[in-house]
Amino acid sequence: MIPTPERDAWRITRVYLVIGSLWILFSDQITEFLVADTSAFRVISITKGWVYVAVTAIVLYSLIKASLHKTAEAQKEAIKGYGELAIAHEKLAEANAKLRHLALHDSLTGLPNRIALHEELGALLSDPKAHGALLFLDVDNFKYVNDSLGHAVGDELLSNLAERLKTYLPKDWVLFRLGGDEYVLLAKDSHEAEVMAFVDALPQAMSYPFELSNTVVHISISMGITFYPAHGSDPETLLKHADTAMYRAKEQMSNSFVVFDEGMNQAIHDRLLLDQALRGALENEELSIVYQPQYDVKTATICGFEALLRWTNPKLGSVPPHRFIPLAEQSGLILSIGDWVLKNACLFLRELHEQGFSPLSMAVNVSALQLRQPDFTHRLFQILEETQLDPRFLEIEITESTFMGFDDGIKQKLKELRRRGIGIALDDFGTGYSSLSYLRQLPITTLKIDKDFIDDLDHRHTISLVAGIIDVGKVLGMHVVAEGVESHKQLELLSAHGCHRFQGYLYSRPLPPQEALDILRTNHA
Repeated sequence: MIPTPERDAWRITRVYLVIGSLWILFSDQITEFLVADTSAFRVISITKGWVYVAVTAIVLYSLIKASLHKTAEAQKEAIKGYGELAIAHEKLAEANAKLRHLALHDSLTGLPNRIALHEELGALLSDPKAHGALLFLDVDNFKYVNDSLGHAVGDELLSNLAERLKTYLPKDWVLFRLGGDEYVLLAKDSHEAEVMAFVDALPQAMSYPFELSNTVVHISISMGITFYPAHGSDPETLLKHADTAMYRAKEQMSNSFVVFDEGMNQAIHDRLLLDQALRGALENEELSIVYQPQYDVKTATICGFEALLRWTNPKLGSVPPHRFIPLAEQSGLILSIGDWVLKNACLFLRELHEQGFSPLSMAVNVSALQLRQPDFTHRLFQILEETQLDPRFLEIEITESTFMGFDDGIKQKLKELRRRGIGIALDDFGTGYSSLSYLRQLPITTLKIDKDFIDDLDHRHTISLVAGIIDVGKVLGMHVVAEGVESHKQLELLSAHGCHRFQGYLYSRPLPPQEALDILRTNHA
């Protein structure tokens, strides 16, 4: 049975009543038995009464004192417990605040995260009068930075990018990091003109290199823009549409932006279908290689070929390279496809050599993603060994976009390839990030003039520009190849300015292997 204050009090009272009753009952009888004198008996009775009162007072004092002492101790313990409880409550509140901060903020940059964005957007969009924009930013080719420089440098770049973006934000705009290299700008209460002014100025802000701990990196960004409530009335729809617009921007040149429109949803659907079909293209033997002859400008004889990838799908038909190659690069499929192209192109060239067509060369396009793989050079040398092709007759083509944020690792790979005799061609020269510093720092052996310049050779300023490119190549000891030559007038101008090689429909379109062999036999007959 659990003791209670009432039960304890009643127990003490009963004891007191029993003892008191026994005292009164027996003390008088004992006194009367022992004392016959009435006067003495009276004195003893009075004394006995006072003794009883005194003893009772002492007992009550002791009991009350003990009770009050226990009460005081209990109060002290209660106050102490309350204090500890208050401290614990305060610490719990602090812990909850920290947990909420962690839940709503990115650990790397300290920026609000995706959850915070959804909360803020939800609150904004609940107001029917709310208006503004959502800008979805993504770093172009950020994977290359991580792969070549390491994740620590990548994290440092992301942190520095966040700081730079914050310095350019208009008042009341909020920057969020969704994860990876994705950021979102929330332009609250902003009109289209203000948003477009910011967007137009942002590429200039991104043009300055990022000076990191161990290297300097140049980056560009792609941006998708949605306006609310026009493009969405809930956070999920608005963010999805901004993401869709951003991927459309990535298909354009770097530092591009695209404003969402409804037609993009169908494009995304088509893109998903294309991606799914591409994943089985290599296994299903839907890919093929065609070879475009390269001619010596002076002799018009075939001196090499460029290997070009083609894809024919049973349902989609012939898919243009400009549609599927960027998709293969973004998905990483370009790694396996690129190895397949290299091996088959080398096998075909070795076959041509065995038939007496030596020293023909073979140019093969290599993506930036391939080049940035740590084992790229090892795989390439392995392919050359397996196909028994002399490295001197292989030329890899790289585009200028490869050098966005290039590092010493890429330079060393290119130099190693060159030491082994492999040629390095810079494709589409003049259309992207052309810089003489690249030509001086990197072991480039061939400059390829982009078709856009050749198409425009009717204009005097373009002729001067092409002549300048040819002169630069000559000064640096490089071969110069013109792409997309389609008229004799173009060929005459190129010849007059000393261009070394050309390729184009004037003499031959890209050909399947057997037709390439046939035209080679005719040309060398």
